[in-house]
Formats: sequence, structure tokens, C-alpha cells
Amino acid sequence: MDKTSMLTIPPELHISIFAFLGIGDLSRLVQTSKYFHRTAGHYLRRTIDFQTSDAIWKFQNGMPPDTVPIERAPFIQDDFFDFRYAFGLDYTTVDLDVDKNRDGDGPKKISVHKMDDFLTSVKEVITAKGLGIRDGDLYMSKPVIKNEQFRSIFRALKDLSSSRPASEFSITSITGQFNPTLLTQIFDTKKLTRLSISFKQIQWNSDPNTPEPSWRTKEDIIALKDLFNKSPNLEVLVLNPVMEIVDFRPLPEDVPALQELTRAFLTLKRLHTLDMRVYLFHPSYFIPVPEAVKTLSLYHVNLYSKAWWIEFSKFPFKNVENLEVFPSEEEFGYIFARDDYQLGNDRDGTLRTPEEIEIKGYKLGNVEIRSLKRFKFEDTEKLFLPRDLTLCVLKRNDRLDEQVKLDLMRQSGVTLDETRDRGGRRRSL
Repeated sequence: MDKTSMLTIPPELHISIFAFLGIGDLSRLVQTSKYFHRTAGHYLRRTIDFQTSDAIWKFQNGMPPDTVPIERAPFIQDDFFDFRYAFGLDYTTVDLDVDKNRDGDGPKKISVHKMDDFLTSVKEVITAKGLGIRDGDLYMSKPVIKNEQFRSIFRALKDLSSSRPASEFSITSITGQFNPTLLTQIFDTKKLTRLSISFKQIQWNSDPNTPEPSWRTKEDIIALKDLFNKSPNLEVLVLNPVMEIVDFRPLPEDVPALQELTRAFLTLKRLHTLDMRVYLFHPSYFIPVPEAVKTLSLYHVNLYSKAWWIEFSKFPFKNVENLEVFPSEEEFGYIFARDDYQLGNDRDGTLRTPEEIEIKGYKLGNVEIRSLKRFKFEDTEKLFLPRDLTLCVLKRNDRLDEQVKLDLMRQSGVTLDETRDRGGRRRSL
């Protein structure tokens, strides 16, 4: 008996089969062959257009809360202040009818702070009026993200995005306070080129004597890994994980969840700008930077442990040209307080040596990075920091801008002789 496959049954039966498949299954099916891209693709598009129209109708008739321009909301990580329904979306509308564009009706830049205004354009997309929505730049406050009415409309727009090429519909930039899992559930992250998110990290482990992460921490690590795997086109990434200052134990050598996160992060081949606001999950976890990164900014670096800095010093950062390293700002008084009452312990709980306590810091001895053109480091004696970081960078990076070299020497008090390499050769500063 001949085997039966989807391609051998009568075409009219395909529509009946498609009706039993969900959006995700249909989206995967249309990628399997040109035939199904033509047949199932048409069915998928009609289904999603109907679904989107229905979601828009429900949203507009569900009395969603009024939103204010994002500029009028205190868009910061503190939940106490982030109480306004603030929303902002910048996008470009393009008439996909080439003949109309020849008549001078070109792309239009639009900015809105009400979802209704954006959905007006979406309606034109799904009613075959030849309109494309491109390069959406979205900002949301936490109350908008938590609201189920907004979540429902974003889920519908995610499916709409999956059924159309980026030339017809794309939100490419998102800024907000998102749990990584929620982000992948309500947005088409494959089209993202820029992402700036703040998210809470739970305590590594409630038992201070246990170095292993808790199961909830492992879930959060896996969620971030999945976000990276589902966002292959990221070019700019800002990560602002929020965690209260808690006690840690030294990081175990083998944490499979962190190893998987590292591998996923290194697959971001297009990432050229990375902004890390604080450590990820543990102050000793050093996450290697993808090779394409040219601009790297690190904030609150006094919260990293010595073990993290040692890994930093050994990593080559092959193409990083601009490096900015900032400790915590003065207004974060509670951060300074910890250094005062736990002077003898490092961030990961290890004991500091008498020399480290005396100089209130530690020495790296060397760094592997050699590609820098610009470097900024705000050193302060109030915090435990690598005291020879500037000297190490000056020794290794001949491509530094001349003015940058002079400023670094003046700020750090490094002399010309101190910049000689191990062989006694003087660097050209």
C-alpha cells in the first residue's frame, strides 16, 4: 500500500486539516515547502487577520485605561513610582503600492501614546489597503505591561507579525519592565534589533550556606536564555536586572543553567552595543561578550566580586573599541553602607586579604583586552575596585585615542614609566 502524506491527499482536504491547527503549528507548516507556503500561508494570513480584527474590536470596546505619553511617566525601576499608564510608540507607515509611492506619497513617521491611534493603522494593514508598518519603537510603563487588555492585543499583534515580512509589519525596538518569559509570549522577538528591559531577579538562594541556585533562580536563568535564543537579530541590548543586596556564597564551577545561558548569549552574532546595569544572577558570574560587540558599558561595577573581575581580566573582548566602567552613584547610599559593615568579605562571601583591606581594592596584574580606542573608568576610593585597571588598560591598548590616554593618566596619577610592558619596552603614550 502506498504511503499517504499531506502532499498526496486532495487539496480540498487541506483546508479542513488547517482548521485543527493552531497559529504556531500553521506558522511552522508554511516554512516546510513552497506548496504549503502558498496554501497554508494564505489560510494562516486570513485566520490571523480575522483574529487581529476581533482582538482590536474587543480592546476598543473593553474600555482600556487611558495612557499618557511615556515622557510624563517616571520610567524608572522602582515600582512605587512607576504607577502611570504610560505608552509610547514611534513607527513608520509605508504605502506598499509602488505606483502610489512614485506619485510622492512616501513613508510617514508617526508617534502615538494611545493604543487606539496605533490600531487605526493596523486596521489598514489587515484590510488589504496596501499599508505597511515598519520599525516600531515601543515604550511601556509597568502598569501597561501588567494590564491583561494590553497583553491580549499584543498577543494578537505578535501573531500578525509572524504572518508578515518585516517590510509589512515590524516592531523592532522595545523598552520596558519585562519578565523575559512574558516578553517572548507577547512579542515577535525575532524582529527585534533593540531591546532595553528591566526585570527583577530573586535571591540566588534563600539559604546563605548553599552555593547552588534555587529552582526559581534556575527558571529565571532559563527564561533569559530562551529570550536570547528567540531574538537572533538583536543589535543593541540594555539589561537592567534588579536585585536587593543579599549575601552570596562563591559561585560553583558547574552551574548547567548558567552554561546554557552563556552559549545562548554568544549566538547573538549581530549584537554591537551592550549595556549591563548590574550583575546577572550572581556577582561572580561573568558572561562572555559576543564577538561583534564594539561598545560595552558596565554600571555598578563595585557590586561585582573579585572572582568576576579576574574573569574579566582574562577575557579578550576581541572587537570592543569603546569600554565604559562605572561604579554606583553617590545617591545609592545603601550600596556604600555594605562596604562599611562588611569590609572583610567580598561580594561572593570570600574573605578579603589584609592587603586588599588596606588598599580597599585588589590588583588584576594584567588584562587581555587590546582593541580599545576609548576607555572610561570612574575610580573611587570609597569602594572595592581593581586599583590597577587603568594602568593595565594603558599597557595593553596602543590604539587608545591620544587625548583619552592623557586624561586617563591625569585622572589616575599613572606615570609614563608605569606604562612599560613586562619586557621593559615603553608604550607610545
